[in-house]
Amino acid sequence: MMRSQQLTVTRVGPPESMELRTSQVAPPAPGQAVVRVQAAGVSQGDILLRVGLIPGGPKPPFVPGYDVAGVVEQVGEGVGDLVPGQPVVALVRQGGYSERLTVPAERLVPRPEGAGPVESAAVALNYFVAYQMLHRVSGLAAGDRVLVHGASGGVGIALLELSRLAGIECHGSASAAKQELVRRFGGHPFDYRDQDFREVVAGLPGGAVDAVFDAVGGWRHFVRSYRVLRRGGILVAYGESAALAGGKASKLAGGLGYLVGIALPKLLPDGRRTVFYSAWSLEKRQPRAYREDLAAVLRLLADGAIEPIIAKTMPLERAAAAQRLLEEGSVAGKLVLVTDPEGSQR
Repeated sequence: MMRSQQLTVTRVGPPESMELRTSQVAPPAPGQAVVRVQAAGVSQGDILLRVGLIPGGPKPPFVPGYDVAGVVEQVGEGVGDLVPGQPVVALVRQGGYSERLTVPAERLVPRPEGAGPVESAAVALNYFVAYQMLHRVSGLAAGDRVLVHGASGGVGIALLELSRLAGIECHGSASAAKQELVRRFGGHPFDYRDQDFREVVAGLPGGAVDAVFDAVGGWRHFVRSYRVLRRGGILVAYGESAALAGGKASKLAGGLGYLVGIALPKLLPDGRRTVFYSAWSLEKRQPRAYREDLAAVLRLLADGAIEPIIAKTMPLERAAAAQRLLEEGSVAGKLVLVTDPEGSQR
């Protein structure tokens, strides 16, 4: 058996609730593969899992981490399309903060030449989520106009960059210090601290947008986002950071946000739509979407069409510090954990 170190969430609580542990990795079963993880992304979803805010999420102890890039080490019986040494990327429900990870072979998407492990881990979740929300969920087209809350965040930047490629006009909220970053990726920034986004949208031609992408949440914020939509527009919610204050989760706030901001408008149809995006739910409805969309994002990366911002790479054992940085909002771009700082560049 092989050994693997991983960061384990031992209890619901702060980043320090994660501990570095060592486990044995058994040979892969039929249909599985063992991946030597080179890079793993750190995301807001990891934090929400740790504090117990995601319904149906794993109970401690568990290893967080959705997005990984690495190389195949072993394949199980019946796996004919993967070979040891092959570079791959995967999105998983948990387990990314590991040196080695056993996954169903069908979740592994080959990493094209030119897509390094750190950069691939940086796009595997954020750009995949943005790609699906733009092209599978919202049905936007060139010439449409959208509002992106938190445009300088990981998914926000991905939405800006992919929208620019698709000819979609983006207006995004960001602090004054990060507005140049929004402009760099083709967006039109405004300072959410000084400007009400409803007034910003009211000043645009037509006074409305075709879509709003909202990870802030809370029922009041969702309702305000809904009201700036044109008839036929869509509110795409994909998180509720408002339900996480001071590192503590409020399930009541999260539930109320979904009920009033997302579910209730469906009962009062007025030509506008709401949806709470989940990659896992979309995959159930469209099983081919996962591999197709992740492969499309990796190809864009390899071709140089997208350029993720790597805020910082940190050793795996410093995952708690990485999550703390993300919680504080003190970084712009993607935080990536690496198991081998030198080898992770290959």
